[in-house]
Amino acid sequence: MATSATLAPAVLARARRDQVAQLYAGWHRTSLSMLLGAALLCLVLWNQVSPWWMGGWLALIVANQTWRGFLVRAWQRARPGLAATRRWGRYWSAGSAIAGALWGLAALVMYPSSAPHQALLIVCIFGVVLGGLNLTAVYRSSFYGFTLPALVPLIVRVALEGDQVHLYTALIMTVVLGFIVAFGHQLNDVLTCSLAMRYENVDLIEELRAKSRTAHEARATAEAANRSKSQLLAAASHDLRQPLHALGLYVAALASRATDAKWRPLVGSVQRAVAVLESQFEQLLDLSRLEAGAVTPVKTRVAMAPLFARVVTELKPQAEGRGLDLRVAATRLAVHSDPAMLERIVRNLAANAIRYTDAGGVLLGTRLRGAEVAIEVIDTGIGIAAEHHAQIFEEFYQVCETRSPHAQHGMGLGLAIVRRLAALLGHRVEVASRVGRGSRFSVIAPRASTGSERRLPRRPNARAMTSSARTITIHGALVAIVDDDPSAVDAMTALFETWGASVAGGSDAQELLAALGQVERYPDLVVADLRLARGETGIDVVARLRDELGVTVPALLVSGDTGPAALRDARLAGMLLLGKPVVPAVLHATATALIAAA
Repeated sequence: MATSATLAPAVLARARRDQVAQLYAGWHRTSLSMLLGAALLCLVLWNQVSPWWMGGWLALIVANQTWRGFLVRAWQRARPGLAATRRWGRYWSAGSAIAGALWGLAALVMYPSSAPHQALLIVCIFGVVLGGLNLTAVYRSSFYGFTLPALVPLIVRVALEGDQVHLYTALIMTVVLGFIVAFGHQLNDVLTCSLAMRYENVDLIEELRAKSRTAHEARATAEAANRSKSQLLAAASHDLRQPLHALGLYVAALASRATDAKWRPLVGSVQRAVAVLESQFEQLLDLSRLEAGAVTPVKTRVAMAPLFARVVTELKPQAEGRGLDLRVAATRLAVHSDPAMLERIVRNLAANAIRYTDAGGVLLGTRLRGAEVAIEVIDTGIGIAAEHHAQIFEEFYQVCETRSPHAQHGMGLGLAIVRRLAALLGHRVEVASRVGRGSRFSVIAPRASTGSERRLPRRPNARAMTSSARTITIHGALVAIVDDDPSAVDAMTALFETWGASVAGGSDAQELLAALGQVERYPDLVVADLRLARGETGIDVVARLRDELGVTVPALLVSGDTGPAALRDARLAGMLLLGKPVVPAVLHATATALIAAA
């Protein structure tokens, strides 16, 4: 797998020059993020901290961004070459370090005594760091210079409270910080290699033009570069999904055990921060896979009713948390599309609608248009002005002036991914919106005929899950967990135990059978990672377990690989596949339904 350490020095230097240029080009977005975050923090802590402290701190934020503005003008006038790249990168990194130190200072000197305001302070500072991740991760020293000084003082200050809840909160924040650092480091490698490979491809083209005799060799080199990039993206997906999956389960278990009403807002804030991190991670990986050409549609007949049900099951807790009604209009229509990619499109549109709706609700439905079907997501949200309708589908574009005051700030990737997936599928995307009245996003896909098209095996839908959950629960069940990552087994164990289940876990079939032998009881459900160590799969483990026990135990697969091959393997085995990081509410509903069905 290619990394920045293995690239040729000349190519790496050109990539670094582009990265520094991106830092200076994104100054206006960096400043907007800093100033909006600072203003929001001052508003939140207005009655908690001395106005003199807030005024002085805000003045320092403004002064630092103003200085960086002069630095940008100097960069534009100088137009520095490769030799000066490192020096200008140090200038920018110094500004990042100052900005991070100022946010860290806010955590120390403006830390409120009220628990709800402490939670808001944590959300504000983590939000600023996560919101600027795509900007700061472009240049590694700038990323570390901002992230560590901003978050380490906050974690230390929370830990200094001394009680058990604050110490647990500081521990979780430390884990999140470690993940952010690892993800930023990996993302920087991906960006660096992508830029370097682009220059390598340019050089290869020049060589092809000069020496036609080396055409075959040049093509092989280019294909090897593309394979390396795909391997890099695949490794990043697998290695980073695992700790994020475990983190989400740990936080869900902590939320279930936080019975003290005083600390629920704090735990809830950490849970929301992890949810935002999961969403942004999924969007970045989706965009990277699309740019790498690693997504190939496999079209079939897709019934819209069960697809809508799955999306509602996943997003309903988020909608209810905002006091919104998430509904589905009954439909019997089906379209010809790739089921996984179409579900991703609908989920992105529905999540976006929930994020930017303060009152009312979101409706999923279909409308027949001759030989086509309009798949519609309608909300009663803040709406989008007509002049922004074209730009909202661009990467990292956000309509700041129409943003909901209560919405979690995204990265501006959700609609960009929708557009790219729709283009890959040959579908059209339409938008109709009025400011203050709401929006309607429509995906136009061909209607599926009732002929000889290949149909997917039916999977449990949300209504069936809910119906089953009324009569049978997880409480008292024995759940067998198989995952070669010990942290994932521990996190899954903690979560199922909060739901009242017993757990037996192992890294492979042999360890699981040994654990079941100790409890002397057949499992009611098996939850297995799809890709295990030494080439073994979760499907293999389930097959061996059923053979050893002589019982068809219900089984559920989880995996960080949600590509067409993984989905096909799960369908052929007759098992349901949930992608990592798994949403705890979806895991609970699915596990309950499978136990009830058995």
